[in-house]
Amino acid sequence: NREIGFYVPGIESCYRIPFPPDFNYRRFKLFYLHGQDRHADGSKKPKYVQRKGAPNRLYIPVAVLPLLADATIPLYLTEGEKKAIKATQEGLPCIGVTGLWNWKRPGSDELIQDFDFVSWEGRTVYVVPDNDYLAPGKDGKAKNLKQAVNRLCWHLEKRGAKPLIVKLPGGVTHGR
Repeated sequence: NREIGFYVPGIESCYRIPFPPDFNYRRFKLFYLHGQDRHADGSKKPKYVQRKGAPNRLYIPVAVLPLLADATIPLYLTEGEKKAIKATQEGLPCIGVTGLWNWKRPGSDELIQDFDFVSWEGRTVYVVPDNDYLAPGKDGKAKNLKQAVNRLCWHLEKRGAKPLIVKLPGGVTHGR
């Protein structure tokens, strides 16, 4: 709790995920004591957190940093730090957003500042959301994640990129 800067009851442990290039920004993967992963109202406690007041950031694996200036190299963009690392390890240069709406600056519809690190003009970008991003929420209503992905693609197009949405197997297959 001291490391994340606020109290989350029931944490058993966590690990720190430092974000390149400066490694000063961190997110934390939380693990809860058995039966302590929900609030009193039944809602789930967060799996990942960042320090209170910290802005959203892109996760850019170290191996991808030197590729950001070369728009001839296709880039993958996925949801989550671990997926970005794994894709990069498998030979797919990948950056990660910490959530499908976390490409936005707070209170606006503008891309977070980290997108300025990338040369977008003419670059093919494969946007790879989780396979359930089109699935309805627990209440049966849309989770609005399709809009998040489409808005992100629109912003990338405004910067000259050529975004393509990759639909992973096992997910809902209707519409873009």
